[in-house]
Amino acid sequence: MAHYHCHVRPGPKGSGAEHAQYIERGGRFTPEKYGEIGEHERGNLPAWAKGSAARFFAAADEHERANGNSYREFELALPVELSDAERGRLVREFVTEQIGDRHAYAWAIHEPKGHNPHVHVMYSERLRDGIERGPEQYFKRANGKQPERGGHRKSDRFTGREGPEAVEAVRARWAEMQNQALERAGVAARVDHRSLAAQGIEREAMRHRGPAVSGIEARGEVSEVAARREAERLERVQGRAVVEAEVRVVTRQELALERVAVRERRELAAEVTGPERELVLPRVEADRREQLGRAQAMAERRVDRRQGPGIGGQLKEKLLSQARRLRARIGAQLTRVKAWVRERFPDSLERAKGLGRSGSALNLEEGLAKGPERLSVAEQQRQGREKWLAMREAAKAQGTALTPEQQRAQGREEWLKQRALGSERTPESVANKDKERDSGLER
Repeated sequence: MAHYHCHVRPGPKGSGAEHAQYIERGGRFTPEKYGEIGEHERGNLPAWAKGSAARFFAAADEHERANGNSYREFELALPVELSDAERGRLVREFVTEQIGDRHAYAWAIHEPKGHNPHVHVMYSERLRDGIERGPEQYFKRANGKQPERGGHRKSDRFTGREGPEAVEAVRARWAEMQNQALERAGVAARVDHRSLAAQGIEREAMRHRGPAVSGIEARGEVSEVAARREAERLERVQGRAVVEAEVRVVTRQELALERVAVRERRELAAEVTGPERELVLPRVEADRREQLGRAQAMAERRVDRRQGPGIGGQLKEKLLSQARRLRARIGAQLTRVKAWVRERFPDSLERAKGLGRSGSALNLEEGLAKGPERLSVAEQQRQGREKWLAMREAAKAQGTALTPEQQRAQGREEWLKQRALGSERTPESVANKDKERDSGLER
């Protein structure tokens, strides 16, 4: 199956000639030992190189400045679904587009018959300007005023400020060119230059095996490096499973805590009535949205961490400590909200306490004292009904039981008294005001 690999890397001074020999299977890099190569090509070499990439890059090793690079390389994986001719066409299109006639270059396809065909494209970063220069002057510093007296100017495409963006653009373009070649060949497979996490794929990325490991296994021998890497991979998989289990536990705890906080805030908003509700409700709703957004962001970060390789015990402890800090922050914020309500609405709280609403969210002192033992809504309803039944039986025993109409009238009168508390209005004025409002609605 087609897979994606595109690596853009520099070649330090002193390594150019040997790498050119490795690419073209020259010198000590014999085909018998390192494998045959497929299509290969050299281009834009100066006359003094005499058509030899190794001779050209040997001059770069000798004359480039001490902290410079002798070459830059594209290492590209080729689709196994394509034929040799189709792979050669794809490489030539890439070299024409990315290098053209601007740089001296050499490339060769490795493992053309194997399971991992790929191409090495190496080129000099010196830009050709049509002026013939000798080996020493070719790699000198450029002279902007008198170009013939200096060397070829060096490209800063991948070394300047926009270097990372240029590398990403090359990676994206190589994926696009591969998919175009696969489509021409009638192959349904496609490649993607993005990371597995960005693609939403939950698996560990493959690691580069290298020519030595591939050669050992191709001869039917056992590679110690491959065996060690497989053992490391299994260890990472097991460690990831442990961490994911811990993360699920912590996530459930956080969600439960968040639900409790949201319920308490909603109960608090439901108990406050009148003009005060208009003040407290936006604050409570904004706080709720902030908590939910923070929980969602933390869940997304945990997903990103789980998809990365090398998860171990240190990350596990970090996740657990973050969960503990989150619980502490939520508790502190809830305490601040309650303190803010106490400060802004002290009269409303005192009236709520006077009504004796056991277990109410407005009774903050009792709720804070109870902590984890706070009664559920169903339990509160059950206890309230028991109290009401007890009061009704007591009234019957005394012979003072009221009719339902009398109970409603008495409840209305008590409510009007409580509503008028804290102001100069009387229950009669409140009732008259309600009647005027109701008649206005009827009109």
